[in-house]
Amino acid sequence: MNHRRRLALLLLAVAGCRAAPAIVAEPWQPIPTPTTASLRGLAAVDARVAWVGGTNGTLLRTDDGGASWQDVCPAGAADCDFRDLHAFSAEVALAMVAGQPARVYRTEDGGASWVVVHEDPRPAAFLDAIAFAGDDGVLFGDAIDGAFEVWQSRDAGRTWHAVAPARLPPPQPDEAAFAASGTCVALGHGPRAPQALVVTGGGAVRCLGVSLGDEAPRAVPLPLAHGAASRGAFSLALRGARAVAVGGDYRDPQAPVGTAARSDDGGATWSAADAGGYRSAVVWLDDRRLLAVGSHGASDSVDGGRSWRPCGRTGFHSLAVGGDGSVWACGSDGRVARWRDSLRTW
Repeated sequence: MNHRRRLALLLLAVAGCRAAPAIVAEPWQPIPTPTTASLRGLAAVDARVAWVGGTNGTLLRTDDGGASWQDVCPAGAADCDFRDLHAFSAEVALAMVAGQPARVYRTEDGGASWVVVHEDPRPAAFLDAIAFAGDDGVLFGDAIDGAFEVWQSRDAGRTWHAVAPARLPPPQPDEAAFAASGTCVALGHGPRAPQALVVTGGGAVRCLGVSLGDEAPRAVPLPLAHGAASRGAFSLALRGARAVAVGGDYRDPQAPVGTAARSDDGGATWSAADAGGYRSAVVWLDDRRLLAVGSHGASDSVDGGRSWRPCGRTGFHSLAVGGDGSVWACGSDGRVARWRDSLRTW
């Protein structure tokens, strides 16, 4: 082989190497669990303490970063589907059952014992999510007899009181919230009292403003996928007056259109964005960064939700951020992981 031919082949090889796509490591740190249940309930205290819940009475707690898990399912709840959790500390937490029995449990001893603090025995009752800002909390349920079901707590979930239907936006036909990740509700601060923002789907795709004081209720259409029971807004993250919603169509999870929206005025107006596919949960990581997950992958944003990029192929249902900034995720087949970047300083 002459010198020119050898040089040409070498240049082709180098060009081929440069053209090859970079191999990016999956950004999740998998954490083994003793279950294959579908997990949608998630609460993170920090990088060591987290609670996860799901189908078939699955309710687990770790206090060593997932090296071991304790089964903390309440007695008699082996058939329950724990769709949302909220942890006030390593010892105090709430666990919400979505369908029958539509119920909220509370523990003050790390899950060793539980007390039922709310229950709705009506066959049509279906709870979607709970949200807290300090000791103020809200519990949202699908509509019954023409009115959404909303309860308020002012004592960290020890007691709950119904919010009058007159203080709620009336539901549209076939409109409901999605209990896909326990994050369709966020609690912020209104002019004179806490205000809950709820995102919905199905027959209507809206952001509902539910005042827990005397302000008038509000309902604003969202620029997300609509027109079918599988489409709409699935999750909401609130940071001051800035809100980001994600969703799409869970039956067509790869479709990018209608998967995200953002607001700079507390949910009064919204602009559309593209999260890259169906996403069921979104969280703020800091003042400009967000992370969203869905059944077929993850996306992140570095500009407050204006634009998104894919950042992981593993599917998850829910996200939670601990007080130390650690980010946890859970999903199907008992899948739990931590976001690797959250283990470093942003």
